[in-house]
Amino acid sequence: MKKALEFVFWIALAAFLALGALIVFGQLLGVVLLSPGLVSGAASALNWSAFSAATVCALAAFALQYLPKETDEQP
Repeated sequence: MKKALEFVFWIALAAFLALGALIVFGQLLGVVLLSPGLVSGAASALNWSAFSAATVCALAAFALQYLPKETDEQP
């Protein structure tokens, strides 16, 4: 269970960071090109996906703190 949650956490973390970067760079490109449609379009197209990935990441992190820690037992 812990390995699966860690996998979900890392995938969701990478996804929301990548989507957030795409939003920022898309808006930056819109500012440079003086295109207000691109500025608002980048956010509206990717916000839901980025927020969903961030929510999954946060829930996985929250659940991970309640799982018992793996310890190496020494004989």
